[in-house]
Amino acid sequence: MKITSHKRCIIVGAGVAGIAAALECIAQGIQPILIEAKPYIGGRARSFVDKSTNETIDNGQHLMMGCYTYFLQMLERLGTTHLLKPQPAMKVPFYNADGTKDVLDASRMKGKNGVALGIWNLKRVSTASKLRALLLAAKIQFNLASYNGMSAAEFLQYHKQPQEIITRLWEPVILATLNSTPENASASLLVEVLKRAMFGSGDASSLLLPQAGLSVLFEPLENIIHQHGGSIMLSTEIKEVLMFDGNAIGVVTQDDREVRGDDVILTIPPRALQRLNIQQIVDGKAQSTLQEYVFSPIISVYLWFDKNFMDDDFAAMLETTTQWVFNKRKMIQTTKECLQQYPGHVSLTVSAANPIVHESAEHIAHHCTEELRKVFPAAHDATLLQYKVIKEKQATFLATPQLESHRLQVRTTVPNVYLAGDWTNTGLPATLEGAAQSGVKAVTEIIFA
Repeated sequence: MKITSHKRCIIVGAGVAGIAAALECIAQGIQPILIEAKPYIGGRARSFVDKSTNETIDNGQHLMMGCYTYFLQMLERLGTTHLLKPQPAMKVPFYNADGTKDVLDASRMKGKNGVALGIWNLKRVSTASKLRALLLAAKIQFNLASYNGMSAAEFLQYHKQPQEIITRLWEPVILATLNSTPENASASLLVEVLKRAMFGSGDASSLLLPQAGLSVLFEPLENIIHQHGGSIMLSTEIKEVLMFDGNAIGVVTQDDREVRGDDVILTIPPRALQRLNIQQIVDGKAQSTLQEYVFSPIISVYLWFDKNFMDDDFAAMLETTTQWVFNKRKMIQTTKECLQQYPGHVSLTVSAANPIVHESAEHIAHHCTEELRKVFPAAHDATLLQYKVIKEKQATFLATPQLESHRLQVRTTVPNVYLAGDWTNTGLPATLEGAAQSGVKAVTEIIFA
């Protein structure tokens, strides 16, 4: 075991931001002390065993992309990138409510040119709409697209995007990446997503499908931290940051234990942050901003059938409650018993799910099943055996244009206390990449403080 520094950094919260921060601390020779209120790491990106089927499922479906620089670096440090199945190039099937299909296939050319050609080859979109979409893409590429202070809906209207291309292309992207309707979403974040993902260079637009439960991706973390002189404290909630002479010297847990360190990174969400001695950590303006954060729900629906009816790995669904469907039998390895008992297994995603979040799990599951049967003819002969509905009511912060103008920065009013999390000012929506980026940035601030 090689320890290059006696400097200790306390990281509060073991979600993706906290994990990325801990690994960056190790890379910089700092000993991390990772403290998490829950009995597990990963935060909202975790998996667990469903009691009805004995199959491992995620708390919510996640897709990664080739442009996820910080998140993929994190997995490389954990040694788990082999658990992601990369698409050679973006290829997204789009199903209409009547079962007709279109495909955005970017495989004919590399990078952004492939995505542009994929848009041009869409069959159920008029030539005029495709030209408008490609013109907007070109403006984004050359930083000529106006968007300051606009919502995504205003941005698309300003750039004369026809409704059919909004419905069939832009809206699914907005829902999937910003967890918001176009009317509420920040246009600046949409532009950044399009720059990095759809119109980025190289394999930026390639999709990466996890082939194991999300928690498996993070399993090596505890051993890595211990090997480098750090520690993990699970099921441990903190109640305040311990201050002395204007600096933080540690944290105090709910059971009044003191944990000492040289720096503190708080990766917890805004509401949890407000329960600390926040008036000593950030100024009045930041305290007011914390109260502005509102959250948008995501519903994940897992359905088990007596047969598999999907040929695709995943697909987008248009003008239905269900927005994305993932064929888990083509993505995740499972036991022979599960395969025999439940030959078909799909997961569905409903982002910006406010309209149905208060509906019963039974109603949501059966409604989504009927949508699948309309879209996939083979599903008519499939019997629903089990279902699991997961409502993540505070899945992501609602990235409005108003909030985007003043999200909280990494630095606080305390010289050695830093903020991280997908909700901080990353320039990205609430994604795995934004969370990982924020954790690394917080450690970078420590190094150059």
